[in-house]
Amino acid sequence: MAAIQTLKKQLRGIRSTQKLTKAMKTVSTVKFSKLNTQFSDYAFFGEQCMALYAGHARTLSATFPAADPHAPAAVLVLSSNKGLCGNFNSEILNFALEQLATLSDYRLVACGKKAIGYFNRRQIPIEKEWLFEDIPSFEDSVALLEELLSWRQEGKISRILIVYPRYDHMMQQTPTLRELFETEEAAEEWDALLLPDRQTILGNTSKTILRALFYRLILESALGAQAATMMTMRSAYDTATEYCSKLEGQINRLRQSAVTADVLETASERE
Repeated sequence: MAAIQTLKKQLRGIRSTQKLTKAMKTVSTVKFSKLNTQFSDYAFFGEQCMALYAGHARTLSATFPAADPHAPAAVLVLSSNKGLCGNFNSEILNFALEQLATLSDYRLVACGKKAIGYFNRRQIPIEKEWLFEDIPSFEDSVALLEELLSWRQEGKISRILIVYPRYDHMMQQTPTLRELFETEEAAEEWDALLLPDRQTILGNTSKTILRALFYRLILESALGAQAATMMTMRSAYDTATEYCSKLEGQINRLRQSAVTADVLETASERE
């Protein structure tokens, strides 16, 4: 009976974990669904803005000139606010650390509680801390972008580098480094007819294009975080369910053995 009581205690603990992981899986699934819908709705507009940016990179970059071309680079690192999402945060933060090692001088912008805690533990100075909601808003991304652009125009930074998890699919997010402004070695621009002229059109639309590109990266990072959380919690729930079944089987076998032993003992006493 002592063995059965021990197994029952283990089963209660596993069932508590099962309930917790099921609840977290449900929450992350709902958030992922909302983010996926938002990302899909925004995808076409974002892709068109990215195409415009790629085709007119030099002109658009010239709209927001760096006051000091020799100033440090701003490195924006995007992570999640919560854990329990597998190796999602560790991969992106370790990748970010590798990228920082290649820079002689930089201003670090840590987005997300995990990034803030990671760099604080390593005593790496953070220029600015920023927290997005689990479903980030366009207004929050614009506010951060405007501050980075003001740093560039004031000569505090010369480049804006973004370390984010590129969303490949639900099972995979790849740590990626992207520079917001193209360098002088950028590819040739599109030879398109713009009326009244190229500078006027791109000058008036550059901020819209840049905001769309930036927000798309923020959404992509948030989508990856929720996908990683959902898959991790699903795996944990399935593991807990499987372990519960095994424990229940062991308990039933021990009970059956105990009943069989009692029957045999009673039968032998009657003889």
